[in-house]
Amino acid sequence: MKRLRTLLLIFSFLCILSYAQQGNYKFNNFGNRSILLSGNVTGSVTDLGLVYYNPSRLTEIENTGFAFNIRAYQLSSLKLSNLLGEESQLSSTNFDGIPSMAGGTFDLFNNRFAYSFISKTRIDNALGYDSDVLSDDILEIYPDAESYKVSVLLKTNVKDDWFGLTWAKKINENFSLGVSLFGSIYKYSGGSNLNHTIRSASNRVTFYENSIGFNQESYGLLIKIGGNYHFPKFDIGFNINVPYIEVYDKGRFLYTKVIAGVGADFDQFYDYDFKNLYSQRKEPLAISVGSGIPIGRSKLHLNLDYVTGLMEFDRINIPGIDTGEENTTSVLFEESRKSVLNFGAGLEVFVYENFNVYGSFTTDYNSFIKNANIFDLSSDGNRDVSIGEDFIQYSVGIDLKLRWASIIIGTNYINGSNVFTSPLSIVKSGIVNDNYANTKLEYNRWQFVVGIEIPLLENTHYNMNN
Repeated sequence: MKRLRTLLLIFSFLCILSYAQQGNYKFNNFGNRSILLSGNVTGSVTDLGLVYYNPSRLTEIENTGFAFNIRAYQLSSLKLSNLLGEESQLSSTNFDGIPSMAGGTFDLFNNRFAYSFISKTRIDNALGYDSDVLSDDILEIYPDAESYKVSVLLKTNVKDDWFGLTWAKKINENFSLGVSLFGSIYKYSGGSNLNHTIRSASNRVTFYENSIGFNQESYGLLIKIGGNYHFPKFDIGFNINVPYIEVYDKGRFLYTKVIAGVGADFDQFYDYDFKNLYSQRKEPLAISVGSGIPIGRSKLHLNLDYVTGLMEFDRINIPGIDTGEENTTSVLFEESRKSVLNFGAGLEVFVYENFNVYGSFTTDYNSFIKNANIFDLSSDGNRDVSIGEDFIQYSVGIDLKLRWASIIIGTNYINGSNVFTSPLSIVKSGIVNDNYANTKLEYNRWQFVVGIEIPLLENTHYNMNN
């Protein structure tokens, strides 16, 4: 049975756009000051980001009333070189909003509470490529080709919204505990279309189309358990992310294949739409430890984040399909992850009263072993192409405290590149020709944040015991 390498090509590049935010655990940060400190705040968070990084720290801050990011944008670029030959290139540049959060805090029955909304992941990308160049590879397969057109369109969308309630309480003068409970609404979809059209000198037209689409929906719960201990000269905090608890899941897979103009023995048309498929979303156990160490009126922030791995599982369980071969062809959408350890540090520099400067860095290692980006329809084994990048993030910014609000301005930068082997298939008389080339992925992102914290509830705390 021949491998349909075109499917592998399409999904390898399609899923690059979405999986960086799912296989790299520190790709996005939340909370105004926490963004400037690159998320290195497990033992020192002082903004609403505590609901995400360490809920116990809620007992260590004043009532924030209401906080939100009023301006949060990013400029990102993705470039794929040597996709359809040495001179080919796919590129995409986007300027859009970044995942952000909003919420506030209140007191109730001598306990501290916070409510929050986090747009955890937001991706809506597309890549397109068109070419009419008759390369040597094409002429080798179709010697009488006179004109040629190839068109590739890739789309991906990921949306993950969290709605949370956080509780925290002082156990004694130095030790606090806290819990955040989030409900997650997760939707992941992708689509691709690949067309080859070849016209020969005799005016014969050969056409090949391969279209794929999928959807995954998951609703579930995420729990974070945090603790904070106050030593005389510094604080130490920990945060435990409980594995994702899935409540509802559903998947869908669409596949269309057309070969026309080759001949009656080889022309094909297949069209499938599988609905209500069994699917899974998994997020592993993670433990973070951090410390905030005062240096005069400034502070050093240190952090370690350990995330466990995941055994191989099917993200979407797709039935075997008939692709014109002797046996039904399996469709695999598998994922597995390795454990990763990230570390980082941030420095909060006191300049003068009510004005601080921030600088930080953090590692962000890719966890994927298999990242469910291969739809390799074959019966004689699969060729795995694991796509992911290791990033280092850098952030700088300022915090200006005014009488009526705190204003935070800053930027975050990450970049990375990866080289991997990917196949391109061109069909001739039912035969798939495999050409392998090293494709280079380059990714850059600048984030720009202007945040504001307004103490709307400062004089109206909800405390039922007063």
